[in-house]
Amino acid sequence: MLRVLIIAALQTLAFAKPSLTYFGIAGRGEVARLYAAVGGVDIVDSTYTDGYKTKTPIGYLPALLHPEAGLFPNCTFAFGCLQESLAVERYIANLSPKFAALSFQERAVDDMIAQIKEDLIQVEPATKTTNKSAAAAIVAPLYDRYLAVLEKDGYVPATGFINGKAFPTGADLALLVFVKSGFPYGKALKNAGYDIANKFPKVEALAVRTMQYPLVDTYLAHSKTFYANDAAEGL
Repeated sequence: MLRVLIIAALQTLAFAKPSLTYFGIAGRGEVARLYAAVGGVDIVDSTYTDGYKTKTPIGYLPALLHPEAGLFPNCTFAFGCLQESLAVERYIANLSPKFAALSFQERAVDDMIAQIKEDLIQVEPATKTTNKSAAAAIVAPLYDRYLAVLEKDGYVPATGFINGKAFPTGADLALLVFVKSGFPYGKALKNAGYDIANKFPKVEALAVRTMQYPLVDTYLAHSKTFYANDAAEGL
C-alpha cells in the first residue's frame, strides 16, 4: 500500500504544473527553465514581477509554487514560496525522470557548477558601465578564477558533457548560462571585452555543444529570456 501511495504521489508531482516566477532575463532563473526544457517538465514560466522585489523575502531570487502537488498552494510571494535558486533548480530537476536518476555524485557536480553561476552574478555592476577597463576590473578576476579551474582541472571534457551522459545535465546548463546568456553575464562580458573562446577554449566548446543539443536548441530558438540583454528592475 505504501509503495502504491508513493508512486501515486510521484505521478501527481510529475503531471502537475509548477509555476516559476522570475524577471525576464537569464540571471538566476535560466537554469531552472533549462532543466524544465531538457527534462520534459511542463512549467508555467511567469515573468510578471509587479511588486516582486518588495513582496518576497529575498526579492531577487526565482520563486516557485506547485499548488497541484501541495507545494505552497497559497503562495502570494509573502513568505510562502520556494525561493532559492539552487533549491528551485533541484526541485524542477527532480520532477524529470532523466535528472532524478542521476547519482548523488553527479548531482553534486551539477550543484557545484550551479553555485559558480551564482557567484558569477557578481559581475552585474559591469553591466552598468561603458568603461571597458572598469568592467574588466570586475569581470576578469571572477571569470579567471572559476573558468581556469573548469578548464584545467578536468571538469570540462574535450567531448560530450560534464557528467558523461548523452544529454546535458545541470552542470552543462549552468555553464551555458554564464558563458552564453544575455543579462547579466553576456552584457558584462561584452562590456569588459572578455574573450572566453580565446582564454578557455574547452569551456567555450562545451557551451556550444550544449547549445546544439536538440532540446536546448529548440528552447533557445523560442526563449524570450535567455538572450535578453537588459533588466529594468535589476536582478
